[in-house]
Amino acid sequence: MQNTDVTIVGGGSAGLTLALLLARQQLRVVLVEKGPAPSLTDAAPDYQRVSALNMASRSLFQQLGIWPQLLAGAAAYTDMQVWEADSFAKIGFTAAEQQLEALGYICDNEHIRQLLFSQLQQCSNVQCYFDVAISQLKQGERDVMLQLDNSELILSQLLVGADGVNSFVRQQMQLPLTHWDYQHTAIVAKIRCAEPHQLTARQVFLPSGPLALLPLPDSNLCSIVWSAETNEAERLMALDDTAFVQALCAATQAVLGPVELCSQRQAFGLTMRYASRWQRGRVVLVADAAHSIHPLAGQGMNLGLMDVAALAQLIGAQQAAGEDIGANPMLRRYERWRKAEAQSMIVAMEAFKRGFTAKPPLAKLLRGLGLVATDRLPWLKQQLMAHALGLKGDLPELVKN
Repeated sequence: MQNTDVTIVGGGSAGLTLALLLARQQLRVVLVEKGPAPSLTDAAPDYQRVSALNMASRSLFQQLGIWPQLLAGAAAYTDMQVWEADSFAKIGFTAAEQQLEALGYICDNEHIRQLLFSQLQQCSNVQCYFDVAISQLKQGERDVMLQLDNSELILSQLLVGADGVNSFVRQQMQLPLTHWDYQHTAIVAKIRCAEPHQLTARQVFLPSGPLALLPLPDSNLCSIVWSAETNEAERLMALDDTAFVQALCAATQAVLGPVELCSQRQAFGLTMRYASRWQRGRVVLVADAAHSIHPLAGQGMNLGLMDVAALAQLIGAQQAAGEDIGANPMLRRYERWRKAEAQSMIVAMEAFKRGFTAKPPLAKLLRGLGLVATDRLPWLKQQLMAHALGLKGDLPELVKN
């Protein structure tokens, strides 16, 4: 039997980040992941799945010491263009308007995991179990017991569920979940464009859903995230590569010239999930285990990283005061704090989705007028971008500039 301070279930970016944060606080940490460990080879990122990191997430990774390596394999985009198909509606953002060097960074998801895991290898107070499943989870008044399928027993003061949208921890704790199907499927792929992307992130709102073109480090490579109504997504996935590329060029008005596919297409169903309770006893949820949102604004990764930064901050305060790091009042504070941020993001994403999928001509006209008006109001644009960039809001101390 192993005794530890905190057990983290889930070895994605959120779980690995939390493990590093707690290791820096000299806590004993065990991380359990049912999948394989990230590879520590020097192979270049393949950008099959990417995330847009904002300034708050950059600050977090700077604190953890992985930012220089992550930036070397990332695309720092300096401009953003958003428009609606067959409409005058458009808006643009630039880093110069915000007096920043970039609006965000497109990073390979697996590269983030690799760098975090590499850092964890240097922490003697962290033990990682990969390729193991949990056979039993029980908690008492003073600790949580985890039994792994390799017969290992782990006792900890606190257990954190960072195990994704289908969280085993959430299910075992019977934490109620609100969810609805967005009735959208996201198609992701990598494309090569005839014209350079000029470090500009682009998003076009189509009648069936948003399509994003995200710049990659190669000036002619982009990652696409095409979120479409499921029937339309199935039709697009059934096309051969030539027909799909033709549909893509038509949808974007060939804004980057002719394109070609550089990877297989992958499709992922989109569902909003929100746990109405994030903790029970000494068990608490973070990131996708607690909430998942539509990817149209690229905020999912950032939201989850702020969860773990907030939880680590509160745990650190408990530890510094000589208090129980699994105490219910502290976990409730975390839940109230991060629930408010998650709720705001869920509402905003749903408003965007519904607003841009409303088809009546009057709705289209109002969207156009709204975007053009916002584009001409510098103060309003700056306020919108400050929140999206992680420069405003109830942020953890660790990421405040």
